[in-house]
Amino acid sequence: MKIRSQVGMVLNLDKCIGCHTCSVTCKNVWTGREGMEYAWFNNVETKPGIGYPKNWEDQEEWQGGWVRDVNGKIRPRLGGKMGVITKIFRQPGDSANR
Repeated sequence: MKIRSQVGMVLNLDKCIGCHTCSVTCKNVWTGREGMEYAWFNNVETKPGIGYPKNWEDQEEWQGGWVRDVNGKIRPRLGGKMGVITKIFRQPGDSANR
């Protein structure tokens, strides 16, 4: 059995100039073997501001989060299993699925 290890990076963003050398190097290291050519890597955000993806925590737009029932119990806003299945492919802003 071949044992592999994982590597993580912590970078001081106060010294970041936005060159993306860290992400390019990481992708070169981890996509060097067969089958990893199209691996998806997270975007590196170095700009000040709202970041990427924009407004990802907007629960009203994405209809996520939790709601409290009249009896005080909390439940997922999407509902139970059937509610999740019916809304899983919903497009944000699509009023027919709200």
